[in-house]
Amino acid sequence: MPADGREQSARAALDTVFDPELDEPITDLGFVRSVLVTPDGALTVRLRLPTSFCSPNFAYLMASDSKDALTALPWTRDVVVLLDDHHDSDLINRGLAADAGYRGTFGAEAEKDLEALRLTFRRKAHAAAMERALALVLRENPDLTEEALHDVVLGDLPEAAASGALLRRREALGLGVAASDPVLVDDEGRRYPPGEIPLRLRFARAVRVSIDGNAHFCRGLLRTRYPHSAADQAPRTADPVPTAPRKENVS
Repeated sequence: MPADGREQSARAALDTVFDPELDEPITDLGFVRSVLVTPDGALTVRLRLPTSFCSPNFAYLMASDSKDALTALPWTRDVVVLLDDHHDSDLINRGLAADAGYRGTFGAEAEKDLEALRLTFRRKAHAAAMERALALVLRENPDLTEEALHDVVLGDLPEAAASGALLRRREALGLGVAASDPVLVDDEGRRYPPGEIPLRLRFARAVRVSIDGNAHFCRGLLRTRYPHSAADQAPRTADPVPTAPRKENVS
């Protein structure tokens, strides 16, 4: 594979690495600073973040996931992932180079297991994706009440990016993705009782607004810190959602 093809392959692999808090690929966010491929298959990727004090566990997770995604490519001989300009860059880069793992890198500071952290953010991403998809259903069905969403199944969702995103989030949590599976479920796949739906939707909406707001803020911070990074950021393509929640049926 020629060098330019290998770089494209590496960037495609990095498309699968998500910021755990912002729920967007690090490539879309502009976090990939450079990709360097040598003729013999050695690969060096440099990452950058919006601030030097971004959470170390988030930073490590993205860097570690990047190295895993790149190492899985069949043509790579040696993979080096470097995090630039972070207050823990040296520590994280040493840990990645030694394949020390999260606890081996941070020692006693690693309060939570990395998988527990990942699960927390997968649950938040699922809640936000569920709310986006159901917002489209409500928009396309003006007479539908929030309580009636209890009976909406995956096969009822419109063909839209938000629907595909919800399926990916469900798969990440091990939830069902059959057309007959209900949409409005908790993290364990349990259906909410109709009476709880308005409250659950308000909570999911708050999670979604928080994620979207943080993503917008961090994109701006990155552009301020690295002015040339604007060219590396992909426009956000989330489907539009209603600006206000639907009133529940109170009759």
